[in-house]
Amino acid sequence: MRKVVKKTLVKTVIWRLIGSTDTFVVSYIVTGTFETALKIGGIGLFTKMIMYFIHELIWSKRKKKGLTVKRSFFKTLTWRMIGSLDTFIISLFIVETAVTAATIGGIGFFTKSILYFLHERAWSKIKWLKTSPPLLKEHEIELIDDFKIDIKSIITKNKEKDTLNY
Repeated sequence: MRKVVKKTLVKTVIWRLIGSTDTFVVSYIVTGTFETALKIGGIGLFTKMIMYFIHELIWSKRKKKGLTVKRSFFKTLTWRMIGSLDTFIISLFIVETAVTAATIGGIGFFTKSILYFLHERAWSKIKWLKTSPPLLKEHEIELIDDFKIDIKSIITKNKEKDTLNY
């Protein structure tokens, strides 16, 4: 479970950087104001980080038959519905016009769907914290242990010589 949470946290942060950048750009293009775009993108950064983390945990518990394109498509669809609704609500709160909020949410739905799908496909290729064989084989560990013992005996002999010389 720890590996899943770590992976989900890393994936959440990376996606939020991508998604929030897109939200900021789309909001700026639609509203024409830096301040409004920053507010929408900034609030969404926090609300979506929590929702995305939960979304990822739910999907990680589903039985997988591999990380297929079909799975990525449905994850994209479910996340974009949640994320776009959130963007619409935040935008409506900030700009106070439904048309502008719907435009920001609608454009973001399409741009982020493409970005998110590519993000999912990229993550499907990453080998995350897979259990790997030990770096050293058993007989190599024995050699290292023998080497440690030899070093200790050399140090001990040198100390004895130093003591005798004084």
